[in-house]
Amino acid sequence: MKPYLWRTRNTGYVYVDSMTGDDLRGDGTMENPYKTLGKAYRGRSAPPGMIVCRGRFCEDMADGNHSTRIRGDYMGAAVFDGEDTFIIYGFNHDNMIIENCAPATYDLVVHAGSSLLAGVGRSSIVDYINQPAHVCGVSGTSVIVGKSPLFMGCIGGNATVSYLAVWSPKMSGATKLWYGGGGIVTHMTVYDVPIARRTRADPKARKTIASSVFAKCDFFADEPLVFKECLFAADCRWVMADGEELDYEGTSGQERLDLLLGEMAAREIAEENQPKFINCEFSAQTSAELFNNAEVGDLTLKPTSDAVKAGQRYYGALAPALNLPILEDSTGVAGSWDEQSANGILQVSGGAICLDESSADTAGEIVSKIVKIDTEKMSITAVLTKYGSKWGTHGVHLSEAPVMGVKYSAGDILPPGRYLAQGDIVYKNANYPNGSIVGVADEGTTFMSVAAEGDGAQLVEIKDPNIPDVCYLRSTPAIFAMIKSTDGLQRGGVYYNFGTKTVLYRGRTIAPGESFVAVNSTDKFTPPSEMPSYQIGVMFDDSRVPTQEWIPAQFFGEYFVYKVNGVIQLDDEGQPISSGNNLSYQPKAQGGYSDVLRKSVMTERYCQFKIIASKQ
Repeated sequence: MKPYLWRTRNTGYVYVDSMTGDDLRGDGTMENPYKTLGKAYRGRSAPPGMIVCRGRFCEDMADGNHSTRIRGDYMGAAVFDGEDTFIIYGFNHDNMIIENCAPATYDLVVHAGSSLLAGVGRSSIVDYINQPAHVCGVSGTSVIVGKSPLFMGCIGGNATVSYLAVWSPKMSGATKLWYGGGGIVTHMTVYDVPIARRTRADPKARKTIASSVFAKCDFFADEPLVFKECLFAADCRWVMADGEELDYEGTSGQERLDLLLGEMAAREIAEENQPKFINCEFSAQTSAELFNNAEVGDLTLKPTSDAVKAGQRYYGALAPALNLPILEDSTGVAGSWDEQSANGILQVSGGAICLDESSADTAGEIVSKIVKIDTEKMSITAVLTKYGSKWGTHGVHLSEAPVMGVKYSAGDILPPGRYLAQGDIVYKNANYPNGSIVGVADEGTTFMSVAAEGDGAQLVEIKDPNIPDVCYLRSTPAIFAMIKSTDGLQRGGVYYNFGTKTVLYRGRTIAPGESFVAVNSTDKFTPPSEMPSYQIGVMFDDSRVPTQEWIPAQFFGEYFVYKVNGVIQLDDEGQPISSGNNLSYQPKAQGGYSDVLRKSVMTERYCQFKIIASKQ
């Protein structure tokens, strides 16, 4: 899917887009969405069953209806920010990021008797409010809740809740936080719940929590919750009623568990009052080692953490993330990625570029903002090295096309080229472990498997010879043209604020020295109010300026491109001739394109990067 096409498509749903919608002229369809959630919910003859939304919302959404579901178009598409003033209460939630909701007060217009218990989430139905067995702290799936109160203080909910992330939850009045509901809740991620905000669950609402991860969380040592296949970070604590902390600092997960159980036994906690641990892991890693940036709500897992296991299995609600920095708002810092250009399986969540596992797409891409380079102070290699370590093990690269081609099994004839080894192989009496790059220069050669025949080891053709240690960029020595707001934008064009004033684009401040990618051809940027003729630069816009090539550049080492009189030379397939190209450094007599390997100094002031991700 390209940006701003709805992924959740159903003519029976009501649609809301905070950036492109219109409460006055919209009708809630995919083609003509509303602007606010309130209009979609209260501005119709009857509350809708499903509201699909994207964008940022800050409005009063406290209600006791308990029948409407609010769904982000995809995970990361919709953020409800209460700004410590509003709450979103009485709804099911899917694919939502909910932050900074206010504690409930008696003047909220919600269902009778629930004003100080209200928060994010709902009860099963109106009649079940105040009945713990039917409470849902958040009802739905794939929800991230940060710095917000939860309905009745319930972390979790009934069996409908899965893939729920909660960090630094607030209390509503004196209503403390508890793990409860009914049934089994799976794939929760919980961070920063101190004992000062905790209370034990009602006995009728105690439940099993499975496949979840807890970090910087405090637990009662005599609360009989059941944890199945969960991971506990080293900064979790187990506390007695008098506040005494149990010691369980072992050198391994099993030792830590044994010490904890021993401490409980020493305090003569009856077995029926102890928590139960079924195939759980007690990690020696803290939350800082498990998550990419938990302090700001980025609870995506570091790929190297204990919470990520072989075979794509992971604990908690959120999958491993690349954790590439991206600006949500303008600060003028060059080199960040433009979240509005993300599409397909790439999405922006929690300030990082992530893979959207729920997407039906098999590829996606995102482009960076403009990077301004002073080559007297910084080499291109220094810029790339910052991101270089992220690519090799994640199947993500900077390019403009898919790079993996035909797969070859042991004994197959290999055409000359470069290959990625999947499994351990032997080629021309040399061993290549899994993940190695194998260069084939001779006609008619084959390879063999290191392990027993039929183990599935293969060589996969690398269609782009610059992978795995080369990224792509495009650059320009100067801005092509300056335009005013009335000149209009082109979809996919990259524009640079070359002046000294801030401008606005789709609600985001674009500071001097920062760029943005145009989402469509109907938007305009908003100039400073005192300068209606203010101009910005057209940087990369193939619809009205000459095409700019994506040039291969090595992550580590030097930057080589073959130029003649300053013009980049292309091979027979139209690709730039560079040191990353299999043919660029081979003599013409051997079928190559250059007898001389030329080093090109990066003298351009501006460049742009692109990430492409694909499912293998």
